[in-house]
Amino acid sequence: MNAVHPFSARIVRQEWAARIVTPMSDSLDADYARRHPVVDSRAYDDSAAALYVYAQRLGMYTYVGIVCDVGAVAFDNGQVRGHEEVRSERVEALVRHYARAPEQAELVALLHRAGPVFARTVAETRRTTPLLRFVGPNGLEQTVWRMEDSQATAELCEEIGASRRYIADGHHRVAASLQQRLLARRPPRAGLLCVIYPMDGLRLSSFHRRVPGPVDAPHLLALLAKEFDVRKATGPPTVSGCFGVYVGRRWYDARFEGVRREGSAGLDVTILHDRVLEPFVRDTGLRQDVEVAPGRRPLAELVEQCDGDAGALFTLAPPALDVLAVVADRGETMPPKTTYFEPKPCAGIFLRPVR
Repeated sequence: MNAVHPFSARIVRQEWAARIVTPMSDSLDADYARRHPVVDSRAYDDSAAALYVYAQRLGMYTYVGIVCDVGAVAFDNGQVRGHEEVRSERVEALVRHYARAPEQAELVALLHRAGPVFARTVAETRRTTPLLRFVGPNGLEQTVWRMEDSQATAELCEEIGASRRYIADGHHRVAASLQQRLLARRPPRAGLLCVIYPMDGLRLSSFHRRVPGPVDAPHLLALLAKEFDVRKATGPPTVSGCFGVYVGRRWYDARFEGVRREGSAGLDVTILHDRVLEPFVRDTGLRQDVEVAPGRRPLAELVEQCDGDAGALFTLAPPALDVLAVVADRGETMPPKTTYFEPKPCAGIFLRPVR
């Protein structure tokens, strides 16, 4: 059974889109109502079952995917695989929300190794007149096309359904949706709204780690020297296989000299946590939590913080997409806050009943 389908939904109208489409987020009970107020019914039009091409553009970069329904069975049988740990409290909060919410407004972002049908269909559809075009959150230009050719739709669903897909954004939404469907005893075909991109179709960045100060710089460097080749540098490295260290107002390059294992255990972030941060926290009795900062945050701000409190900063490059796929294929997960895919699809373009 093909687990990829066209879907029927309410589609936001052009004149309302810029006002009510919101950034994507793993909604929690406390702030969902504030970020997602009740929407005027005039803002949406009903649409029969279809697939959609969805593009986001910022500057010279454009990110294009296919919006479709992916049946829950694909997440259960391994056709769709995740790579990130989820926090149970966030999943439970989302389950409570989904049990009350009348409509699904958010999308899960997936990656797959796109085939010729995907490439051809996207190119042909983008030459047609768009259904929507507006500037959305964060200045991203949003464009949506409806696919009208039923034969092309069937071929595309078959090709995507035969490919292995990986969750890029939405691990908590997936876990909560699957749990809520079990509780509600919904049929396996009842699916999740997803936007599916080529493997290289999104921008991947990482998260850095900062240890609040004061930090004993000589102790930290001595700890690193046990298993790392540590060299003075003019700035952080930008490739995986090593990480940058800023401590004592100086940059260092740290490269692991031990045996790097396969899968999640061999990731830079795992090695950093297991070989550096955990021993350092244990040795020094650090009372503050290690801070996590997204890679898009300006490094100058993090360096300034370290200079201000004599802390330490560890910068990480994102893992290669092939490594992400290997981790997911092995049934493993990466440590929390390892990867960050951008741009996130917006919420509120499509609305569909959740039950």
